[in-house]
Amino acid sequence: MNIIQTYDLTKTFGDTIAVDYISINVREGEIYGFLGLNGAGKTTLIRLLLGMIKPDSGSISLFGHNAKQGSDIWNNVGYLVETPYAYPNLTVKENLEVFYQLRGLNDRKQIDKIISVLQLDQYKNKKAKYLSLGNSQRLGLAKALLHNPKLLILDEPINGLDPAGIVEVREFLKDLVKNHNTTIFLSSHILSEISKVATRIGIVHEGKLIKEINTSELEDQIIKKLCVNTNENQKALQILNENGFNASINGNGLIESTEINAIQKPELISALLVKYNVPPKMISVFEEDLEAYFLRMIKS
Repeated sequence: MNIIQTYDLTKTFGDTIAVDYISINVREGEIYGFLGLNGAGKTTLIRLLLGMIKPDSGSISLFGHNAKQGSDIWNNVGYLVETPYAYPNLTVKENLEVFYQLRGLNDRKQIDKIISVLQLDQYKNKKAKYLSLGNSQRLGLAKALLHNPKLLILDEPINGLDPAGIVEVREFLKDLVKNHNTTIFLSSHILSEISKVATRIGIVHEGKLIKEINTSELEDQIIKKLCVNTNENQKALQILNENGFNASINGNGLIESTEINAIQKPELISALLVKYNVPPKMISVFEEDLEAYFLRMIKS
């Protein structure tokens, strides 16, 4: 079942096309990472999904139903968009109690449970205006999760969190999917973090969805190559090509090969070159990092 489905969704602001005919499907029980640079259209799409703004054209369905205000489907949606807002003069627990009342919930134990899960216990009696950015983010997440939503829509949820907090939130999101069958739509500009938690990634640039990929496929699409330097690179190049390693010389004058056997066993290359009296001065395996992969995708 598709929990989120959009078709040719478009939104403009004056001459700026913020969302440009985006069609996505987010399946039940997956974490869909929506990735793009700041200003790429991520937040605009989320605001469209939540009915905060209206599209110029296209359609949105949630849980297989047309998304419209006043519908019961919103009882199954939790969200955190941009800056997490709270009543500044109320404590963490009081903020959650207000939200509990607004949601019409009937299990007060859920307040203490969510405070504990997001490690806000020591701050529960602290006024929201005195919270750090990271703990304000945790409070925002607590409000989004208080009613056990089936769909969680998060915009840059790790903003302001320290490394330990990032890991905690990451593991918490994975647990929601695994043990509670929650579906998560997660927006971020940080590919390395998205790749650790998402099952599928959509890359957006200048309002357009330019690529969708399963996280498991990322490893196969990242550029890997063996780089070699010797005192006689032209001779070494000929030796490698004659022995089936399909090498070339790059713009920096280094020999490189993308042959899997060369990448996985550079010692074979080293031994071969030593055999022909052109020992390598340098030999190393280069692997494109996730940020470089992302930039390559948006440039192409």
